[in-house]
Amino acid sequence: MPSNRLTTEDLHVVVLGHGPDGASLTQLFSSGKDWDVSDRVTTDRLVDVIILAGTKNLDSSQIDLYKQQHPEVLVLASRSLTQDQVCWEEVGEFVDDLFDSPNELMERLPFLLKRVALRNARRQQFEAVFLNAVDAIIIINRSGRIIRVNKAAEAVFQYNAAELWGKNVSMLMPESYARNHDGYIRNYLQTGVKKVLGIGREVEGQRKNGEVFPMELALSEFQSKGDPFFAGFVRDITERRRLEHEVLRTSEHERRRVGQDLHDGLGQMLTGISLIAGNLAQKLGQEHHLLAEDMAEVVELVRDADRMSRTIARGLVPVELDGEGLPAAIDGLCTNARKFFSVDCRFSQEGRPRIQDSSAVSNLYRIAQEAISNAVKHGRAKRIDVSLRAVGGELVLTVMDDGVGFPHTLTKNRGMGVDIMGYRARVINARLAINRRDEGGTIITCVLSYQN
Repeated sequence: MPSNRLTTEDLHVVVLGHGPDGASLTQLFSSGKDWDVSDRVTTDRLVDVIILAGTKNLDSSQIDLYKQQHPEVLVLASRSLTQDQVCWEEVGEFVDDLFDSPNELMERLPFLLKRVALRNARRQQFEAVFLNAVDAIIIINRSGRIIRVNKAAEAVFQYNAAELWGKNVSMLMPESYARNHDGYIRNYLQTGVKKVLGIGREVEGQRKNGEVFPMELALSEFQSKGDPFFAGFVRDITERRRLEHEVLRTSEHERRRVGQDLHDGLGQMLTGISLIAGNLAQKLGQEHHLLAEDMAEVVELVRDADRMSRTIARGLVPVELDGEGLPAAIDGLCTNARKFFSVDCRFSQEGRPRIQDSSAVSNLYRIAQEAISNAVKHGRAKRIDVSLRAVGGELVLTVMDDGVGFPHTLTKNRGMGVDIMGYRARVINARLAINRRDEGGTIITCVLSYQN
């Protein structure tokens, strides 16, 4: 649409409402060959001017939705509408100017067209950024209803703009997020407490075909005529997640390979050396050789090295290729914590998870390992309770301690453990939560959905 249209050419005017002014205006506009006149607002056509000419059959919701989507549209109303209190209460907030008669409106038309041109110029500046942005942008009102989307949003969610206009934004979320979304908006509007505004976070979206995908979401708020609106900036990170998953899978494969090499290669070699050295030490001892004691010490050192290599190998390859080995591996973590850190670490299990994805199993183990380590080193815990529950297609890992508690605010100098746990959870599409316990200590919960 041209930015400076000061003639009536191609001007799209919508006359709404039935009454004497409505009939006259429709006739006046229709008599000019350059006017494009209609009696309804549609989402597939841009409107320059909306004229409210009568109180009958005047749908305020239609104007409201279009005005939210296109705030630059000029809304003019017959002064006679102000005499109908009920009607004016519904539409008055959308009106930019009043006119006394159809003829007066026609006389003022050149000045009105200048206002349209200025609005069009501002609109085109906005459209240049909004429509062609690389990231998906979705604008909603205080009720959570979609009033604008750009091309990237249409591509990401696989809906066209007409299918989304006026619908609740929760349609773009899986059920786990959708059922709470409107409550988040209401809570913010009532309390003013910002929990997610201005903060980028990773959540899940849902495409038209039902596919759930990972995305980065940032939210911002703006005001228009005193009403709050929210803009969501979305980036589809499906490909990034796939690459990260592949990197972790490759890393886990290399870890297993090194562990097996330690066990089968170096471990076997050290065992052989230990046997040979043991025989030699025995012969030297029988001969009362001066080097017998030194040789016996060498034997013990080789055996220590053998035990150490096998311990390292078990740490590198702790979990079998399916979910059956996960409980035993985590139980082993608790045993080692009791042995090496003198902490009361207990493991409990409910149900039998059968997870086919070995990468998911390995990452869950690493999350448990990091959580126990943090509880001992940073939380100074004396008691750690680890549980693994398989309930209703979900595997829930919980690590709870009685330490000093998780800090309310993480410092920049914090270790990488927490970030790595979050990273591992995101890669396997699990939900990780870290919270302080009211009675003291920290509780870490990781929930993985899986199919039997």
